[in-house]
Amino acid sequence: MHAEAAHSVVRVRGLASACDRRTEATGFVYAPERVLLNAHAVAGVDKDLEVVLDDGRRFGARVVAFDPRADAAVLRVPGLPARPLPPARAVRTTAVIVGYRDGKRFPIALPVTVRAGVPAETYDIYNRVRVSRQVHRFQGADIGKGMSGAPLLTGEGRVMGMVFAKDTDKAGVGYALAAGEFAPAATAGRNATRTVSHGPC
Repeated sequence: MHAEAAHSVVRVRGLASACDRRTEATGFVYAPERVLLNAHAVAGVDKDLEVVLDDGRRFGARVVAFDPRADAAVLRVPGLPARPLPPARAVRTTAVIVGYRDGKRFPIALPVTVRAGVPAETYDIYNRVRVSRQVHRFQGADIGKGMSGAPLLTGEGRVMGMVFAKDTDKAGVGYALAAGEFAPAATAGRNATRTVSHGPC
């Protein structure tokens, strides 16, 4: 099931020219021609924004929803053929993270155990505004660079969260946004076609 779901998990690349930073992140298809990912991955990206499938096909992308408080954004990707991943009906205590680690061409699947629905006090992506989030704390895998935005999948290949951070003090521990946290951005971007401002890098 996760091998099939991997076809809907994409690699996102782009350039934020103002700070000379290249983006290497993961996203996943949640609606036709729409990719959900972390806002911090596309903040300030103004050149060469593209989505790459696991078969190597590349598609130009535009940011149509951007929420720096929730750390969620949506890309519109015209012509993207990948099928949307369905939302989970319920959270689970075991899951699999599928994403592109260290800029590799193919996604990897990492099984994890999950403590679901943990309240977290943190900041927006610019460390300016304090926010409260519901997150899933997972352990058992090193998510590695490039895996921000990776979906946290149930055994049936349904999305129960989206990876946004790793614990810098505890190896193999990380955090995923609960679905309710990125739902507003997902809703805003589902049918949007106009490019929106997506902040500085």
